[in-house]
Amino acid sequence: MAKGDRGPYSKGKARRKQILEAALTIITVDGFDQTSLSKISKAVGITDVGVLHYFGSMDDLMVEVLRQRDANDMATMTSSLSNLAVQIRQLAGNPEKSLKQMLSITARNAKTPGLVELYAYMSVKASNPKSPAYKYFKHRGGIERTMVGHAVRKLIKNDHLDIGMEPEEMARIIQALLDGLQIQWLIDRDVDMPDLAGKAIKLMRAGGIQSSELDTTAHNEHVPDDPTDA
Repeated sequence: MAKGDRGPYSKGKARRKQILEAALTIITVDGFDQTSLSKISKAVGITDVGVLHYFGSMDDLMVEVLRQRDANDMATMTSSLSNLAVQIRQLAGNPEKSLKQMLSITARNAKTPGLVELYAYMSVKASNPKSPAYKYFKHRGGIERTMVGHAVRKLIKNDHLDIGMEPEEMARIIQALLDGLQIQWLIDRDVDMPDLAGKAIKLMRAGGIQSSELDTTAHNEHVPDDPTDA
């Protein structure tokens, strides 16, 4: 056994991972509303206090569950979150792939309602800067907007579009769209999140004015010299 694979630190790291995986499984299978500290502690064979020894609070644990969900989502694109910056740069050159990946994640979310419930619940708590959810949502939101913003910027360049706003602003609108659809889906499971998101993004793209059209319109527009010339 290699040095560093034994001792209190290694055992603590393994126990923390065990607790995290148990919480993720319970939320996924039973739903967020049916998840409790006692159910998690029972699943890993320790006391409630023992669980909180590793995560500090239930909110801290729930944030880590969301981080793990994100890591699982990114696993299809990159081997580790440390490569996320590289992945974003790669997606920047392929906006179609970036948007497709985003819709794919939305579709997968529909298969795990418990995690969507958790995300919605913790997003409300994130309004409090003292909550552990605040830092998570600020960081995650920034990464998401960076990735989508790169895709929008590339689309503007490739399609010669004038969308009337900065790419970062459009990225925030798309982010709000996806978060809002999750709330609608929690209320009505007949809502097809990826389908509606795809249609909305298609509508946004179709609404963009090609720069060549804008230039032609401006060039051909005739401004009358006086009212009688109209």
